[in-house]
This record gives sequence, C-alpha cells and structure tokens, in this order.
Amino acid sequence: MIRFFAIFTLLIITSLSLLAQSTSENSRSVIVNDPLIEKLMELHRNSNVRDKGISGYRVHIYTDSGIRSKLRTDNAKAEFDEKYPEISSYITYDEPNYRLRVGDFRTRLDATRFLNRIKREYPAAYIVPEKINYPPFE
Repeated sequence: MIRFFAIFTLLIITSLSLLAQSTSENSRSVIVNDPLIEKLMELHRNSNVRDKGISGYRVHIYTDSGIRSKLRTDNAKAEFDEKYPEISSYITYDEPNYRLRVGDFRTRLDATRFLNRIKREYPAAYIVPEKINYPPFE
C-alpha cells in the first residue's frame, strides 16, 4: 500500500511540473534589461574606438634614418607588399627613424611562424609587441 501511495504521489508531482512548463502559442516573454549592462556596453564600445586596436605582435623588418630615409622605407614597403600581398605592412616615424613593421598577429606563435618564413629575405627581422588592427569579420 505504501508503495502504491509513493508511486501515485510521484505521478501527481510529475504531471503538475509538466503543466507548469507548458506554454501556449500566444504567450509572451518580457526581457528587462538592466541599465548598468547598457552602460557597460557603451563604455566597452568607447574603449574600442579610443584604443584603435588590440594587443598583438608585428614583425619589424626595416629601419632607416637620415636623408631620403622616407623614400627608402617606402621602397622597402613596396617590395614587401609585392612579395607578401596577404600581409599588411605599416610605416611609422619615431624621430629620427622610419620603421617598417608587418602583420597583425594575435599571438606570438603566429608572429614567430611568419618570422621563420621570411628570415632568409629579412635576416635582421624580429618580433615586437604592438597594438594591432582588429581582425576582419568573416
């Protein structure tokens, strides 16, 4: 008798829990957004605009200073772009040097792989931590 009562009670509890979960086609859910979440999202967006990039690595392949250093750096960039069109290249000026750095690598491992690929053509190349551009959406 106790066994029958336990099974009957379990059956009723199970059926009540199933009724509580049923929904009709006309039912609606209301989502309430916390204003703090919106404020945090806005701060995050502003931070991304202000910082203009994320932490990553580039490979430094060329430095020059002196007369016509800008022209020689531009020529080195054009030569690199011709050989590796899939890799972005960037010229920066930090007085008195023009620098040519390439790539937007998220990890040091990716930068090292690319460095090993170009080491014969650019034996003085090395990896530098730098703010890189955001990766493109695919």
